[in-house]
Amino acid sequence: MIDIVTVVFEPEIPVLRAQAQSLALYGQKLGIRNIYVVLNDVETIAAQIDPAWWGPLANSVLVIPRTAFSTPFVENGWVSQQVLKLLAASVSYNTYSMILDAKTVFVREIDPAHVVDSAGRIQTGRLPIYPVFEPSRQIVNKLFDIDLQQQIGPGGVPFIVHNDTVRMMIAEVTMRTKTSFPIWFQQQGMVTEFILYSGFVQFLCGNLNVLYDTHNSLGGVINVSHDETDAWPIKINQMRKGETLTVSVHRGAWAKLTAEQQQQYRDLLAQRGIEAAQQL
Repeated sequence: MIDIVTVVFEPEIPVLRAQAQSLALYGQKLGIRNIYVVLNDVETIAAQIDPAWWGPLANSVLVIPRTAFSTPFVENGWVSQQVLKLLAASVSYNTYSMILDAKTVFVREIDPAHVVDSAGRIQTGRLPIYPVFEPSRQIVNKLFDIDLQQQIGPGGVPFIVHNDTVRMMIAEVTMRTKTSFPIWFQQQGMVTEFILYSGFVQFLCGNLNVLYDTHNSLGGVINVSHDETDAWPIKINQMRKGETLTVSVHRGAWAKLTAEQQQQYRDLLAQRGIEAAQQL
């Protein structure tokens, strides 16, 4: 039913191991065919990644260096990571790809019935476009001659894309810009992968509803960014709730947490069976 795409660079390998264990525990009902682990780093770090971390899904793991895409990448890892997610989804010939960050960890089982509805629509809902993404919205509106008012949910990862649509998007952008897609994307600087994809779905289908349900049935997504550590007590309590599906802590935020707060996160993951958490 679905493939997994995750992009990693070397400092994230310990938390990637926790993600792998979480997928082994909670992702087996998804019908995963391939798990694409894309290296946004030097190829030699592949030796540090063990497919056995994914347990029963080990044979599905494909570690891909970014050189496999035969294109230059900018030094800004935030930008190159975004385009790598789309490029990896474009090589998947499963129907859907679930795009993750390396730090995304599942804390309960993923129910396939909550991923795609009976009509084949992805059940991640949609969100208003936050002001911080206004430059991205303007780039996408101009590119596709649309007026994008909403973005596809859940407002980050796990973000589920329809792989054929990603391929059509890459072809359309290449034709319109007369530039290789990864080069054009990285030249923009402020365009984000999910705003671009949301805009293309609206351009292609006329309405996001064709491919995406209006409601998020997937579950709660609790992320802690580098500027949210003051809200840690609230965040850790949200992570502990039963409806929460994934949790993540940005590496910049992790460095700001106290030793006690870091241990609270490790303990939460360990309580969900993710033993690799103790190595974070």
